[in-house]
Amino acid sequence: MTAQICAAKLLNDAILYDKIRYIPNPIVEVQQMNLGHINRGTKLKLFQEVDGRPVSEEYEATFRYYESGKLFTIYCRKLYENYENFDHGAKFGIGFSVDMNGHSFVGTIVEKQRSNGMLLLEQLSDIITINRREYDRDELRIKVMVYGLPESKLGSSYFIRPEVEADLIDTTYDVSAGGLCVISNQLLRSEHDPYYLTDFSLGTKDTDWFKLPAILVRRSNYPSTRVGKYDYGFKFLFDNLPKERSRLSRSILNRKISFR
Repeated sequence: MTAQICAAKLLNDAILYDKIRYIPNPIVEVQQMNLGHINRGTKLKLFQEVDGRPVSEEYEATFRYYESGKLFTIYCRKLYENYENFDHGAKFGIGFSVDMNGHSFVGTIVEKQRSNGMLLLEQLSDIITINRREYDRDELRIKVMVYGLPESKLGSSYFIRPEVEADLIDTTYDVSAGGLCVISNQLLRSEHDPYYLTDFSLGTKDTDWFKLPAILVRRSNYPSTRVGKYDYGFKFLFDNLPKERSRLSRSILNRKISFR
């Protein structure tokens, strides 16, 4: 995860490595970006890593040239001067920021160049993009019920709780006006996958109750067995419910204020 730490450090509102608590974060993804897309002069941050963990101080560098294939040149006087202290093939997490999004990958130093401070590096991993969130999220622990939803019903502007047992009943740890995530020991299965109806309340008033259609955008194993086995990320579908997004945003804000 070191490369992701590098990129997160560059964001103004720093995702902070997702607060290092492994709370599921749907904003990390591999995108079609390569070294040729990095502009000369782009500021980089590097950490040496061993077994995916940082083992060195942070080095600030500047991207100079894309050479060819997986090779590129950076300028970093401090790293240049300490080159002999690193084993051959030492890996570095490399992070940079473009348009308020963080990007990161793993690379290794190939050689020192004649010009003082110039180093030739090789890219070892895909470039990971950490997209800035469109909506602020709130880490709320609330009960949520999830029902399979036929695609034919997505055009509805009103939903009621189905008269069937929920496909998933558990706790959500992450709610925003864009979606929510659920960590559960239950394996979610539905003939209507990936469409679901999410049913949850953010308070005691009727105006705090929501029944929102959503699409499942992430299904993965959760990295901590203490909370649950599975991590599900849902994106709300507001196409036919334009007023529900603002109502949800207000309810989330009111809940945050009441807990201060």
